[in-house]
Amino acid sequence: MKQRIKDFQKTWKSDYYFSTVFSSAISTLISIVFALYNCALGIVYQSCWHGLICVYYLLLATIRAILIGTRRKNQKTIRMITYLLLLVMDVSLIGPIYVMVSGERSYTYGLIPAIAMAAYTTYRITISIVHFRKSRKKDKSLLFELRMINMTDALVAVLSLQNALIIANGGMNEGMRTLTAWTSGGIYLVIVLITIMSFIKAQRS
Repeated sequence: MKQRIKDFQKTWKSDYYFSTVFSSAISTLISIVFALYNCALGIVYQSCWHGLICVYYLLLATIRAILIGTRRKNQKTIRMITYLLLLVMDVSLIGPIYVMVSGERSYTYGLIPAIAMAAYTTYRITISIVHFRKSRKKDKSLLFELRMINMTDALVAVLSLQNALIIANGGMNEGMRTLTAWTSGGIYLVIVLITIMSFIKAQRS
């Protein structure tokens, strides 16, 4: 057992392709858990935000599963399906952004969940940027696509953090609503650009 663990650690450190695919598989499972969690919150609190975020995480898990499951096939049809799902996922984010900016909520967050979400978001952003820079140096489109999706996931975590902080603050006034609209719009624009970049990269590979 110890030898297997050592072999796994050695492979993890030496084979960047393996570590990326393996960590993405774990992220797929986490996305499913987040989807179920938000689904439960959406039902309990009758929250549109959590229901829409649940849809996002289900799409995210599906896209990751398709990329990992077809990594050896490189079929253009499958890749086009993946990018169509990415487009649908981007469109699905318009809903929760609208709910956040409009202030339509039927639930509250405490300060501790907001702080925990801030720590998680910081971790996601840092890791995503580090691995995105690494994946650009690798001559494998799958690595690039998975890391681009991770970047999108990290940016959505920022949106979730923003929503949590607004709720923990007790809501928002008109000035905060305007600021939230601009920041959310900026983040969403970056997410769309990431999807476009990923598509262009795949067409050139």
